[in-house]
Amino acid sequence: MCVYNRLKIIGLSLFISLSVDAVANELTITEAENIALDSDYIIKQFKARAESLNEQAIAEGQLPDPKIKLGIMNMPVNSFDRDQEPMTQLQFGLQQSFPRGQTLHYKSLRLLNIAEVDEAKALDQEKQVLRSLRNSYLDVYLNVQIEFILQQNRDLFTQLLDITQRQYAVGRDNQHDVLRAQLELALIDDRIAEISGAKEIALAELAKWIGSDSQRPLPEKFPELMPIPNVEQLLAELPNHPLIQVEDALVNASDKNIKIAEEQYKPGWMLDFTYGDRAGNNLDGSSRDDFASAMLTVDVPIFTDKRQDKRLAASKLQNMASQYARTDRLLELKREIEKEYANLNLLGDRLKLYQTRAIIDAEQNSESTLHAYQNDLADFTTLMRARLIELNTRIDMLKIRTNRAKSQANLLYFSGEIL
Repeated sequence: MCVYNRLKIIGLSLFISLSVDAVANELTITEAENIALDSDYIIKQFKARAESLNEQAIAEGQLPDPKIKLGIMNMPVNSFDRDQEPMTQLQFGLQQSFPRGQTLHYKSLRLLNIAEVDEAKALDQEKQVLRSLRNSYLDVYLNVQIEFILQQNRDLFTQLLDITQRQYAVGRDNQHDVLRAQLELALIDDRIAEISGAKEIALAELAKWIGSDSQRPLPEKFPELMPIPNVEQLLAELPNHPLIQVEDALVNASDKNIKIAEEQYKPGWMLDFTYGDRAGNNLDGSSRDDFASAMLTVDVPIFTDKRQDKRLAASKLQNMASQYARTDRLLELKREIEKEYANLNLLGDRLKLYQTRAIIDAEQNSESTLHAYQNDLADFTTLMRARLIELNTRIDMLKIRTNRAKSQANLLYFSGEIL
């Protein structure tokens, strides 16, 4: 085998190896989603707080710690002799209080409801991260592809400039065509610079979610998202959305406040058991008996109009406010779904129009104008206009497709997507 052929084989092998490595290093949208979810500390914050509240709920449902009493009673101060007086006692006691009714039970349940708030917020944060990540990823993809399209057309416009310069040199074209070609090339360079800046901004936004992985190349294939249900199904599933679950948990927590307020009409209890140890003997020589006593203390809620009644009324009003907030949030999400779905359908219709008519017509117009120019049946200005129309049509179609995918990502936020 000759050296030239051997070098060709080595070069081809190196190219294939580099291409395989580049594909292996590509950042797919699914991988970006997983990285973003693993890296988000707000999700971890909500989950940790929910676990903390679940632990607190167990503690909140327990009885107060018992109290131990130690003391001495009726000690004579003239001699400080325990044996001198028969009433002198060394006392040991135990007190245990019992809050009103099932107050502890409802306080525990209330904390569990508040924990559900943070659990639902963690789920909502996951959905928000996915929505933002997908939009950022699509922005980067759009700018990368537009830059690629512009670079391709820059090569084409450079060739056209060379053609006009050669034809001007032989007297076929005029100087105006050369200047027009130079102007269009300069404008293409400006658009490339502009889109390059937009790409850097999009990459910075993507880096906010996935860090240094944002610098990895993206696949050339357009990112595919999960399909979305129809609008009726989305609206039907809306009560299961994490934001509504937050409102439901707040309503349930305020309901427990009503239960706690109602329990305050019941008496509270405290048991007190005391053992008194007496030293010394009686006058007949017998040892003095020890004493034991038990006492029950009861809270009597008699005057309730300024305390219990007001707290119960306040709890009911708070519960009503929570229900109003839930209804308002539900209506707000419903309006967002309907608006986004209308936008999705509009973009879908436009994309279909571009794919079936506009891009085909633009390509055919560009090709026919090129043939006409080559046969002196069209001037250079007409050729330039046709090429620009094709370029702008390609970019517009890509923007519409990307915006439709963004709308799809926004609607996935409202769906029952499994994370």
